[in-house]
Parts: sequence; structure tokens; C-alpha cells
Amino acid sequence: MPSNITSAGSASGMDFESIIAASVAAKKNQINKNVIYRKEETNIAISGVGKLKSALTDFQKALKALTEDNGFNTRKVTTNQPTENPFFTVSTKDDAADGSYDIAVKQTASNEKISQTFKDGTKFEEGTLTITLPDIKNDDGTTKKREIKIQVAADDTVASLRKKINDNDFGVTATTVSTKDGDKLVIDTGLSGKDAEFEMKFDAKDGKADGAAAELNVSTKNNSTNKAGKWDVVQGRDAIIDLDGQELTSSTNEFKNVSGLTINVQRESEKDDKGGYISNNVTVSADIDKVTEKMNGFVNAYNTLISTMDTLYEHNTYTDGQNNYDGGELAGDSMLRGLKTQVQNIMTKVKGNSSGLDIYSVGIKIDKDGTMSLDSTKFKEGIKDNFNAVVNIFASKDDKNPGVMTELNKIVDDYTKSNGLLSNREESLNMKLKDYQKEEAENATYLEEYEANLRQRYARLDTTIAGYNTSLNYLMSALG
Repeated sequence: MPSNITSAGSASGMDFESIIAASVAAKKNQINKNVIYRKEETNIAISGVGKLKSALTDFQKALKALTEDNGFNTRKVTTNQPTENPFFTVSTKDDAADGSYDIAVKQTASNEKISQTFKDGTKFEEGTLTITLPDIKNDDGTTKKREIKIQVAADDTVASLRKKINDNDFGVTATTVSTKDGDKLVIDTGLSGKDAEFEMKFDAKDGKADGAAAELNVSTKNNSTNKAGKWDVVQGRDAIIDLDGQELTSSTNEFKNVSGLTINVQRESEKDDKGGYISNNVTVSADIDKVTEKMNGFVNAYNTLISTMDTLYEHNTYTDGQNNYDGGELAGDSMLRGLKTQVQNIMTKVKGNSSGLDIYSVGIKIDKDGTMSLDSTKFKEGIKDNFNAVVNIFASKDDKNPGVMTELNKIVDDYTKSNGLLSNREESLNMKLKDYQKEEAENATYLEEYEANLRQRYARLDTTIAGYNTSLNYLMSALG
């Protein structure tokens, strides 16, 4: 916009600058009044949608803590092992049941390693070194091939080859050791268990590998000895545990889904005077306190959500027909009102299941003002006496009779997911905001042109009045 420091009125002595400034200000207020209000209202709504989305996300976390990964089936594991440096660790899975187990670690798993000593100054030739590891089976039944391709240069040494081997994502590592006979290349295959299978093949660029390059070829498939060609082999070994008198083996130090448990072996158990391994007891029991803590988290998150929605929805007040904008950021919003109604209806329409229990009989209470509370004692009794019935009330995934939290999670997900109701609402509001910003920019251009036009008109008037003043002064001087 042109500067307000001009010479408008300087010739005639008239205060045209004030007239121009007042005219521009009046015009600016006239054309920007509505867009400023609409822009401010849109910014307020964007903020409100963001707060609602945040509150719903926090609420959903509390829901998922009990509906995902069998959240009600929380188990507590106690053991008489040493607190520091235990022999093994135990975690529970969804299908873990209460029980007591005696476990002894008889052997830990170890990786297969191969090594060969190359003479000092050994260099390889140009080609491709391919390391092949066993395929990985995916959950869907397909397999994933694991292969490492290494480009070997003619001037590569044992040290530089070591670095190239280590540049992989499959756990294969190489080290070198200087000995009196040369550089010893040691490769940890990253494969544990007695049936580890490792293969390394060198393909020369000229088609034929000679000398040291040819010695890179090695395979431990179906090999149970300590030699594979010119390579020394340290066989991998399985982990072995004794579980209630039954010996179990694993190619890794992890034993999966053993009675709903995952056992990770750390070190061998201690031995008694006769050389036998000493077992340590593990007890798995329902962690009712943990489940109750999660349920209290749900209750608190529910109350926070309802309070947030009430605050956002609060209507504005008006004075002399003017909006005071003292209500919520989503004052009177129909989407917000509909969401709150959905959430509250799910909580109040719950009927008892075949066990005769409902959310109220296991400790949930909803006051007249909509505040939820939990009788922890009654809830713990329900979990202890009717575990499955309580779980079904809250977290059943049966399409015909879903649990309360399952239904709530579905509704909340419709609002919070990508391309959900709130994301679409935000996108719509932001598009409006851009339109208003564009309108403001257009108005600013119009005001510049409007002021320029005024200055031209008042410049001509200033010149005319100045001429009249000159003529008048001349006449006055002549008459005098």
C-alpha cells in the first residue's frame, strides 16, 4: 500500500491526508469486516477440531489397552530366580493360563562361526561374493529369500573384505585376527542352533576364481564336522531347557508359546552336588490389580472426553445482537453433538448378558451429570468370579453382540482415522481459511487502488484550490 507520508494538500494547505486516511480506513472496515469475522470463526473451529481429535485419541488409547492383545488377560509372573542376572525371563501371551512351572536351563544357543587364515598381503580378484542364508517363513505362508551380494575389487585385502561383509542387514558379522601365519578372517553367520546352514560363493568377473578368491567358497549345509573345505567351523548349538521334567530345544534362546509363555534363556542354571541342573519356579497368575488400573484409566479417559466435548460445545452469548465468542470452540456444532450422543447411548443401552451381568453390576456407575466412576472392589470381584463374562461385556468382538469398548472404539475410529470425519472436517476448514486469506489479499490490492485513486482526485483538487488562492492573493494585492 502506498505510503501515507505524501504532499497531499501541501499546495493548498488543506489537510487532505486526514481525509484520505479516514476514507481508506472506512473502506477497509467495510470490505474486510465480514471476511475477518469468518476467518476468525474458522480458526476457532480448526482449534476446536484439533482439541476434539486429541481427546478422542487419548480415549482410544484407553480403549485399546483393554480391547487389543487380550488386554483383560493380564498376567503376573513371579519367580524365585536371582533378581540380577537371571537364568531366563518369562513373558505371557494372550492364551496364557494360571499355573506353576519348574524351569532349568541346560544349554544356551550359540551361533555358527567359520574361520580361515590367509597369508599376509593376500589380495582377492574382481568378482561377486554371494552369502546365502536360510529363507524366512512369513506369517502368510510365503518365504523371504535372504541373500547378501558383495562386490569384491581386485585390490581388496582381508581387512577391506571384512568391512564389506559387515555392511548387511542380516546379522552376519566378520572380524580379523592377526596371527603368526597371517590374517585370520572369522565370520559369525548370525545363525544359531545345531542345524544352521550358511553358504558363501565367489563368482569371478572373468569366469574363473583362482587363489585366495577361490578359497572364499564355503558351505556348512548338512555339515556336522569342524571343517568345511579350508574353513574351520564352530558348530552352532540349540538352547535346551527342562520344563517340569520335559526337555525342550530351540535353535535360538527364545522358546515361543510354551503353555502361553515366551521363555528367553539368559544363562545356564546352577548345578547341584550330583551335577544335575537346579530348577527355578515360575508362577503365572491373573494380575487383577493391573486390569483394574486399566479400567480406571478407561473411566478417567471417558470423563475427560465428555468434559472436553461439553466445553467445546458450550454456546456463545450475544449482546445487542453481537456474538461475544465466549462459548466453546465448536459452539453448538452438530457433529460434536451427534458424537457425544453416540458415545453416551452405547454406555446407557447396555443389557445384561447370559451370565446376568452388565457394566453396572461389575462396578460401573454413571451419575445424572454423566460422570462415570468405578467401584474397584466390585470390579475385582467380577473379574475373579466371572472373568469371561466380564471380558465379554467390555471387549467381546462378536459382531452380533460386541462389547461396550469394542463399539466405542469403532465409533472413535470413524472420527480419528486417516480420511476420517475429523480429518475431512479439518481439510474443509483449511480450504475455507485459504479462501478467506485469498479474499483478504484481493481486498488489500483493491485498497491500494482505491487510495491511489483518491490521491489523484485530491491532487487535482489541491492544484485547483492552490490556483484559486494564488488568484485571490493577486487580486487582494492589486486592490490593496
